[in-house]
Amino acid sequence: MAIPDHPWTKASRDSAAVRIAMTVAERGERDGELREVVKESGLDTDEPQIVLSQTEAPIHANLATGTNVTALPALQANGGLSSRGVGLFGAGFMIPPNRARDLGLGMRAGIERHLRQYRHGRDLLQAPRGVFVIDLYGLAEKEVRTRFPEIYSHLLTTVKPERDKNPRKTRRENWWLFGEQAPAFRDYSAGLSRYIATVETSKYRIFQFLDAEILPDNKLVAIGLEDGFSLGVLQSKWHVDWSLQAGGWLGVGNDSVYVKSKVFDPFPFPDPTPGERAIVAEMAEELDATRKAALAETDKLTMTELYNIRAKLRRRGDERSGAAAGGEGAGGDRRPASRANRPGGGRRLWLGRGMEGGGSRPVRNRRAAGGAQSRTCG
Repeated sequence: MAIPDHPWTKASRDSAAVRIAMTVAERGERDGELREVVKESGLDTDEPQIVLSQTEAPIHANLATGTNVTALPALQANGGLSSRGVGLFGAGFMIPPNRARDLGLGMRAGIERHLRQYRHGRDLLQAPRGVFVIDLYGLAEKEVRTRFPEIYSHLLTTVKPERDKNPRKTRRENWWLFGEQAPAFRDYSAGLSRYIATVETSKYRIFQFLDAEILPDNKLVAIGLEDGFSLGVLQSKWHVDWSLQAGGWLGVGNDSVYVKSKVFDPFPFPDPTPGERAIVAEMAEELDATRKAALAETDKLTMTELYNIRAKLRRRGDERSGAAAGGEGAGGDRRPASRANRPGGGRRLWLGRGMEGGGSRPVRNRRAAGGAQSRTCG
């Protein structure tokens, strides 16, 4: 028997938001009883209400039934196309735009290649900060000192003292370079005009395009694909469901973690007709542009808030649709919104249901992965 995700009661507002897994095992192979929380309330009271579903089937090591997506091998077609971004290991590498001229921009030949735009998770989910980073990848210390003396002096005072205390020898000795330089990202992004990025740990699984000159932080997962069709597949319901089954979960909000070796590397991209590919690409381009425009036009709106609003509207619509269909959606289906079957088709199905990746404390539909795999493969 296994319960993969259960609240720890009695929880108060001042206590940690702890969730636990419970298992009972015996030697041998047999079907197990998987119980999943489908509704919870009153966790801060003496009488918490917790409703469990029950499924009898083989239970895998990740406390899931159905297709064991965590055991699938990496595909050669996806090899070398995804990685985490750079790790600075020194706040002095980041500079505001108005500091660029003080560090030699416009005066030192070739310096523009080493002052690059930079994004981390909050930049993708909120308005970008507009910061730059000093990226000296491939340059020796003497070359930096002679070609870019202003940058050298800046890093000598803002980065080197911190690096001198770093326990890793290579980071101490190469203090003018990022601690993690992401050579894989540099290889597969070379020659691209843009790439796809997602925040590694996030409440919602959102993919978006970034211009190739932007360096991603090591808390972003970058994917070396620049076509709209690839973005559409990654943002689709099938891949988001896949990522929720194969990835991890972390933090107070029980947010999904996009583990690229378990999620992207073994994911089978479909092979559609040219017409189908064009349709998906057009929708993905429109979606990416619309989301970015909404954040740019609305002060203080974040991507997370945008999806919170969307989730509320969908739940409200589902309740009304269910009531009109006979009351099931109004109360008969006790599953959370992320698991309930929803009406919808065509563009609404792809855009709406495809981006539900992991709400706060999501109840994971672990049986969805099998359907995701078979339908993705066509």
